[in-house]
Amino acid sequence: MEKSLTSTKDKRQILYVIFPFLIICFFVLQGCATSGKPRYEVENYLLDYPAPIFENKVQLDTTIRIYRFTIASAYNTQNMIFRTDDYTLDFFNYNRWAVNPADMTADIILRDMQASGLFRAVFSRYTVEETRFLLQGGINDFFLRIGKNGKVAVISMEITLKDSLRQEATKRIVFQKKYSREESLIDQSPYGYCQAMSKALKNTSQQITTDVYEAIKASAN
Repeated sequence: MEKSLTSTKDKRQILYVIFPFLIICFFVLQGCATSGKPRYEVENYLLDYPAPIFENKVQLDTTIRIYRFTIASAYNTQNMIFRTDDYTLDFFNYNRWAVNPADMTADIILRDMQASGLFRAVFSRYTVEETRFLLQGGINDFFLRIGKNGKVAVISMEITLKDSLRQEATKRIVFQKKYSREESLIDQSPYGYCQAMSKALKNTSQQITTDVYEAIKASAN
């Protein structure tokens, strides 16, 4: 009987030692689970390139406002979307655009048109200044195409230029034009995808700026 009581007492002493240790371990593990860094960090990407240079062109004494661009629902996300065929799409789990592609594209075109020096002023959608010409854009495609021949950045959009001084609504549209561009990836990675898309947008933006310039110049004559 005495031996049994001693054994029970020993077990209780062991529990008194182990139990606090188990409590400490639980809270340490809980803290790691809730406040620790994720196993994979998400990389955010922005399109960028030097603004195109336009030479031998006289500045037009006119102002332009660039409205917020729209984008097809399938690409209306910060996910970096890729496609392997016409019916499916997917996106990278740990890589994404830092800004929605519609806003990112419009902001860069705004920057390029301001830096071109071809117009007296170019305003964003946030300004309250009245302008004669209005530029609207809609992105139709913005994705990475993965095929047997490699990876290609694809961008397409529709640009509409309007003249607010024309009284008849049906005649306010100066021009409406579709632009599309594809650029092959040199670096076969999300970083390389961003580089290729930046190059595609640079060429597109340069063509848009030139077309807007020529259209406004012709409408003033």
